[in-house]
Amino acid sequence: MKKTIALFDFDKTLTDTDSIILIWQYALKNKKVDKLFYYKKLLMGSVGYLSKSNFKVFKSNICQVINYLSEDELKDFAKYVYENHMLSDGIKYLNSLSVDYKMLVSASPINYLKYFYEYLDFDVIIGTELDENCNLLKENNKSQEKVKVIKEHLSSKKIEIDYENSMAFSDSYKDDKPMLSLVKNRFLINSRVKDPEYTNLNWK
Repeated sequence: MKKTIALFDFDKTLTDTDSIILIWQYALKNKKVDKLFYYKKLLMGSVGYLSKSNFKVFKSNICQVINYLSEDELKDFAKYVYENHMLSDGIKYLNSLSVDYKMLVSASPINYLKYFYEYLDFDVIIGTELDENCNLLKENNKSQEKVKVIKEHLSSKKIEIDYENSMAFSDSYKDDKPMLSLVKNRFLINSRVKDPEYTNLNWK
């Protein structure tokens, strides 16, 4: 069945800061990890990425902080982000949309994104999946991978995108161009990029 869809990125589209940075700050503030651990993981990830050109190594290392947070703490982190780091204009826009299906599709780990169902009006939230050791389970949910998971999810729901009347929102023209291309109505959030096929929105 053809339906109107709204696709949203998360980090710096609905938030003012990348959430992976925020979760490290949260963990450091609450003494779940120390600065030495932080710099160690950042260095290990960077060396692995530079030596092997493998982003999975970097992403897996920076996601290790999640190992040191309980589910209750991840839930509390989501509340903290919602109360302190959301772009209120974006939330108002999201809540005002009259579409059939709203999707949050992010490269951030699903481990904490799943707790945003309590605060954000989405029918589904899809993030990067991690294994039990907080290493990437599949691919980083970015660029073409987003398109893949969106199509797989909608296919499982027997939903076809109403291209003409659907919309997509992201701060990143480069990374999310494949996702934005799934719909006719494309919005760039707080972006310097100007493209006649996109509408620029400034959210605070």
